[in-house]
Amino acid sequence: MTNKLTIARATLFAALAGSCALSACSDDGGGGASSSGNDPHPGTGGAAVSGSGSSTTTGDGGASAGSTGGAGGEGGEGATSGSGGSPGAGGSGGSTGGKVPPQPSTGCNKANPQTGSAQSPLTVSGHQYYVKLPTDYDASKPYPVMIMFNPTGNPISWAEQNAGFEATGPKEAWIRVYPHPANSGSGWGANDVSFFQPFYEEITGNFCIDEARVFAAGESSGGDFSSILGCEHANKLRAVGPCATKNVPNYPLNASTRECTGQVTAVVIHGERDSVVGTENGPKTRDFYTALNHCQASTTPVEGYTDDLSNCVMYQGCDEDRPVYWCEHGDPNYGNTNHGWPAFAPKLLWSLFSTY
Repeated sequence: MTNKLTIARATLFAALAGSCALSACSDDGGGGASSSGNDPHPGTGGAAVSGSGSSTTTGDGGASAGSTGGAGGEGGEGATSGSGGSPGAGGSGGSTGGKVPPQPSTGCNKANPQTGSAQSPLTVSGHQYYVKLPTDYDASKPYPVMIMFNPTGNPISWAEQNAGFEATGPKEAWIRVYPHPANSGSGWGANDVSFFQPFYEEITGNFCIDEARVFAAGESSGGDFSSILGCEHANKLRAVGPCATKNVPNYPLNASTRECTGQVTAVVIHGERDSVVGTENGPKTRDFYTALNHCQASTTPVEGYTDDLSNCVMYQGCDEDRPVYWCEHGDPNYGNTNHGWPAFAPKLLWSLFSTY
């Protein structure tokens, strides 16, 4: 079954790479501009190192280019801008039997839902959020949704401005949601899990969302939280993209003891030289998901993401439709600490998630 899965998805991506059928292929935008804030993991680092530079790299099946933003101030969170390549043949794993039919939420056909904004956010369970709709939003059409959790100590607008989902990819076919933790200074953690249920009910009750295609990603403590949700609320999420995670003290990553609500595709992203949270934390998140999804130890490269600035592989033998990806990247963002949201991330996630 697994071999058929890998071959089928490889064939799919070969066709997509050749025709640029994925919306991300034709976009030349990238991640957002750099932002400043506090250390995304309190107590793990000192003052940020400021700096700037540019890098361009070309990989099989695609190219990425961008400038690295320097972090500003004490523990400033840098971000990168640029565009990543699209996956080629053998770059992804997923369904062998076609796409799952849309599952319209109760918010379909609801007129004039409140979206909020970074300046005037909505609130649920003490947490803020706002919603970005496609320009020609149709309340009778169920849309996939991308939820992006921002890092600690940054404003609610960080994810919209820096994650790259507004600058590249098929945003006009998606709803994008940007939540903010109740306590920006401590960021996202296991104690925020109870917020997700009323938050999910609110967005699915107000907007026409395809409940079969709800995705979550995050950077730093936001990455921790998206990873936690991939277990605790796996029955609501199709895939997660945790980046720059740490070992959450009150949430041990033990696949044999955690009682997850289902399985998700996981794209785990971590800097190979992360000097803020260390290099051991990303592999712990990766190993958690490879164990949950019963993956083998062998991997295959993800075409278009094989250079040092991305370096992504897909694990073999995972449960059908639930692959695990591991990107141990060398992007020197966040003040050259190799910690943060790399330039290739938005295009990789858009390209992969759009196939589900």
